[in-house]
Amino acid sequence: MKQEDICKLERRFAELSKGLKRSMESKIPNKKITAAELQAQLQQDKEYQKWLKEKEEVRTALEAAYADEEKPLIDDLAKVGVNVMSSWDLVNTKSSYKTAIPILVEHLSKSYHIKNKEGVIRALAVKEATGVACRSILDEYHKAPKDNFHYRWAFGNTMAVIITPEFIDDVIAIVRDESNGDSRQMFVAALGKIKSPTAMEVLGQLIKDESEVISKEAIKALKRQGKLE
Repeated sequence: MKQEDICKLERRFAELSKGLKRSMESKIPNKKITAAELQAQLQQDKEYQKWLKEKEEVRTALEAAYADEEKPLIDDLAKVGVNVMSSWDLVNTKSSYKTAIPILVEHLSKSYHIKNKEGVIRALAVKEATGVACRSILDEYHKAPKDNFHYRWAFGNTMAVIITPEFIDDVIAIVRDESNGDSRQMFVAALGKIKSPTAMEVLGQLIKDESEVISKEAIKALKRQGKLE
């Protein structure tokens, strides 16, 4: 399925989800009734049941669309003995998956939908990816739309786990660029993981950043390094 089709399903699901509150409010009578009584009324409400049915159909279609697009990654992971239904399964597992790291790095640069791509990004936030995935994470961060804070934040979250000293300059460039907004937060945390005079100097400067999120993260990083009380 094409990404534009996935986006259409996402928009429709969002519309239907917003409709839940409006639909519920229109069905609730002025007098107080129990939850069981309300549920019984909704079971008999044809309009409400039609809405509920479409919402479930769209949700199912959306999940299938995500899975269909991600199939090349899932197939490649299976070839190295990592059997999952989605990259998000790796995010939620406590098991090690070292053999999956090169596959995840390779697929990170592919043009997956943001939800699937974020699953790959978060799956790389493990010690086994230390150093190995840094360049790819940085490259993809710079390609990410600046108006999508949560997605861009995920890159920094992974970098805070896998950073190695040779990538300090790249991270410094990100945290000094205020146009990156609060998505810099976990890149700041990543700097705090490296014992480097340059990193400490930059963190000291970030204490005065206009963003409270960034300044607080810089203070936390310096405290972890024993540079602040």
